[in-house]
Amino acid sequence: MTDSRQIAHELLMRVHDTDAYINLLLPKTLARHNVADSERGLIQELSYGALRWQLQYDSVIDHFTRGKELSQPIRGALQLGLHQLFRMRVPTHAAINETVNLAKRIEPRAAGLVNAVLRNAEREGLEKLLSELTEGLAESRRLEILHSHPAWVIDSLRESLRIDARESELVQLLTANNETPETFLAASDKEAVAALVAQGLQATPQSPIGFQVDGNPEPYLSLGNIRVQDLGSQLVALVTAGLANLGGKTLDMCSGPGGKSAILQGRIRTSGGELDCMEPQEHRAELVREALGANPIGRVIVAPGQQADPNYYDAILLDAPCSGLGSVRRKPESRHRKKQSQLASLSSIQRELLEASYAALKSGGVLVYATCSPLIEETITPVQDILAKHQDLELVDLKPVMKEISPDLQLNDSRKTIQLWTHLHGTDAMFMAALRRK
Repeated sequence: MTDSRQIAHELLMRVHDTDAYINLLLPKTLARHNVADSERGLIQELSYGALRWQLQYDSVIDHFTRGKELSQPIRGALQLGLHQLFRMRVPTHAAINETVNLAKRIEPRAAGLVNAVLRNAEREGLEKLLSELTEGLAESRRLEILHSHPAWVIDSLRESLRIDARESELVQLLTANNETPETFLAASDKEAVAALVAQGLQATPQSPIGFQVDGNPEPYLSLGNIRVQDLGSQLVALVTAGLANLGGKTLDMCSGPGGKSAILQGRIRTSGGELDCMEPQEHRAELVREALGANPIGRVIVAPGQQADPNYYDAILLDAPCSGLGSVRRKPESRHRKKQSQLASLSSIQRELLEASYAALKSGGVLVYATCSPLIEETITPVQDILAKHQDLELVDLKPVMKEISPDLQLNDSRKTIQLWTHLHGTDAMFMAALRRK
């Protein structure tokens, strides 16, 4: 158990020091340490849980250490200890003693402080602590501590829910964001679907190519064109394929790491079309090549989407760089890492890429704009702006094609765009809009 805590602490420190994402670090770290299957779940819950509840646990830590400067490694050890005390079935003595032992190896002189904080926290209990910490606070600040989301994120999510006529569901969304995400596989072609069905798996209600797995997904990945991918991302690729002229030229403009590209290729290949994939970073372009396999049906272009060939494509998928605040279940650190001040620069990039997509579309071509964010600044606003700028663009109603893909999905019938919600659809909070060049 001590080794598991050390590995979880290593993950926390690497996330903090390198700005890496836990969902990418975890499988590599488990493989490097040759972790047994029986320990994988413990390490995942420790690391993900400490990151997910970081803001709340920091509030508790600061409450008991007023005026004291803590190193980040000791703060990380305390976050792991508090998570064991408050949200895991770890005996109290084990949670405290193992965390103190971890602190002794990190920073011996801080072991006494770690012991005192954990014993005081256990004595008061989480419910009483949260009551004390939130007393007299404004609503957003209260929710910030209760649900471990920065107040500005809570305010932005509330506004996005209001636009989608779901403002009363804010607490449901925050709660869903803090739940452990299920693992889904994407079967990118018919053969892959058949292979998973032969293993006794059933497709999910949300995605006809999505399959939920419990435990380690690795054994399934060798069966064919199969990868781990959230259902929301699968639906973005399926919607694009449903709108595109599959016999023409399609572009995945921001394609790394290639999950959506593989799904598109699986559908375009049988129709005789071509698929180009653009990715500005070489290491991510290599991931796209791996996802497409040995016989791609187009080019992998190492360049930013702004350099796309003009008037060349019949269909474009632009899954634009964004805040990623729709995927905080799988990337819990993103809610703490992203700053409201960053939205302006992201918005600028999104608009540049939308302009490049418009220029690259043939007459009659369709563009699917997607973000893994529900924030208005990254979804509705840039779409409205490009529609106002180019009179030969029209907004396409996405509901008919989505209904064909996922008939039971609950959608807002009053809008042509689609906003998926974690608490409602069980997916990342993906946004989709389709624009056709007349």
